[in-house]
Amino acid sequence: MRVRYDIAEYEKLWQSDPQRYGCVPLAQTIDSLQIGAQDVAMLIDKGALECFEIGNDSGIRSMVTLRSLLIFKSARASVTQDRSIRILNILTEAARNKKTLLYGDVMQTMGLTYQNAMHREIFKKDLREATRKSELFERRVLISALLVYKIQFIPDDDVFLMAQEIGVFTPGKDSKTVFFKDQLDRIFQYYDSGNNR
Repeated sequence: MRVRYDIAEYEKLWQSDPQRYGCVPLAQTIDSLQIGAQDVAMLIDKGALECFEIGNDSGIRSMVTLRSLLIFKSARASVTQDRSIRILNILTEAARNKKTLLYGDVMQTMGLTYQNAMHREIFKKDLREATRKSELFERRVLISALLVYKIQFIPDDDVFLMAQEIGVFTPGKDSKTVFFKDQLDRIFQYYDSGNNR
């Protein structure tokens, strides 16, 4: 599905909801999916990927929403693939693109719903496992900090509990907001320096 916005319109939308309107260039989508440009165009036309055409008459740039890309990649993943590995792949892709993701959206890509308490527990267990499998974990950085709640824009309390367990966060002494920002900075810096390409 393609939607066209001029630059000012898109900037307003992105500022109002960066989770919903965060995009990656078409070339990066092709690279990420490891398929040809015609195949990506077909996925866009069939509605499997959401594409924004941003610009004006002097130049249009096609951008795919990161959310639709991650949902597609998750759905495409082998059903036999471990859920924690799928979560880690989604978080790694978001880290490479310097994006946070909504907790409920990632749960949904795993076939789970936030409203269901049992699903939340299953997801929390899988997310902890994904975090431990991340190469960042040995550096005492929690990739799960990329998952945030839409309203508060802060991770789930379990991220802070896990940080406390590994000795990088002390409740009452450390600020959740400062800790969260530091984790994001460290995650983005790690992938920005060319690691795990």
